[in-house]
Amino acid sequence: MARIVLFGDFKVNQVKHLNLSSELTLLLNSSDVNMANFEAPIKTNGAPLKKSGPNICQHIESPNWLIDRGFNVVSMANNHTMDFGEQGMVATQKAFEKIVTVGCGPWDEAYCLKTIDTKDGKKVGFIACTQCEFGTLTEKGGCGCAWAMSPAINKLIVDSRDKVDALIIMPHGGVEYMDMPLPEWREVYKQWIDLGADAVIASHPHVPQGWEIYKNKPICYSLGNFCFEALKENNVPKHWYESLCCVLEVSGSHDIEMQIRPIKFDGKDLYISDNDSQEFAEHLKWMNDTLSDDEAYKKEVNKSVKKLLPHYMGMFSRGGLVTGALQKNFIKGFLEGLMGRGFFNKVHALNNIQCESHRWAILRALRLKENIK
Repeated sequence: MARIVLFGDFKVNQVKHLNLSSELTLLLNSSDVNMANFEAPIKTNGAPLKKSGPNICQHIESPNWLIDRGFNVVSMANNHTMDFGEQGMVATQKAFEKIVTVGCGPWDEAYCLKTIDTKDGKKVGFIACTQCEFGTLTEKGGCGCAWAMSPAINKLIVDSRDKVDALIIMPHGGVEYMDMPLPEWREVYKQWIDLGADAVIASHPHVPQGWEIYKNKPICYSLGNFCFEALKENNVPKHWYESLCCVLEVSGSHDIEMQIRPIKFDGKDLYISDNDSQEFAEHLKWMNDTLSDDEAYKKEVNKSVKKLLPHYMGMFSRGGLVTGALQKNFIKGFLEGLMGRGFFNKVHALNNIQCESHRWAILRALRLKENIK
């Protein structure tokens, strides 16, 4: 039996004092594949990419920290891999040259199946992709990250199924800090299972979301942050430091089972360990119960997107698009612009439109507001 262990987003500023519990170390040592999403490139002299949102990088020893602890696959398909251009991406890939990187590079490398042979003779395949943000490859040419909605991903899944004993897709997408996945992502992930994927294990929202079994195949909508040092410690979203470890057991060809192990990161002591919080366990149960109840799920999604609409309208205003009467978020965006923080920067509006998660959330919220079916 092959064991695959997957963690969420990894981004650290320094690794000198970062440690894992003995229990998690034992888990890593006993598995065939250990995988995480490497959320940002290592620090280089690369020029920052023009984008909406922060350009972030991480410690140059971050790759070695993961490699030394048994990680042999990393996804680099995310919205920060290209934050410092091709130079940052290439330097990061080189730092991981002893292990497998998935989901970025020139077109043929980004949209490519990567495989690992386990000690019991099974071949496990990995595909990684991201929602459409800055640095995403939506057409051939240049370097970047594979786009989740590209027809090339569907074709790759179909072409890859018969080449491996287990096919794992690790997408990076969703609305940040939402407890529920958008309905559109649920449909996309289920379609990937229909096409031949054996598991879909997602990241990006920076908080955990629920999971479910579809046609005997596991889908986890967000693992949350494996280890992500916050940009502003005084404004950390709830569950930022609590996440999921996904353990997949492959007993036969395309025969797979999933276990979820709650974990936590102590941002002060830089320590990652199992999470036995009863409150967090109840939160996970609530998410999964909601996912299994169509009416409750729809209600929760609608509540979340309506709450986010003023934020999106503020981003449109900062992008120079007046979208309605003056409101708090428009005024806030204007004042931020006066202080040199990006007002009339069209990339803010562009990202609301190009990123399918934002676009889907905005469309749903506007339909609800205007009572349009």
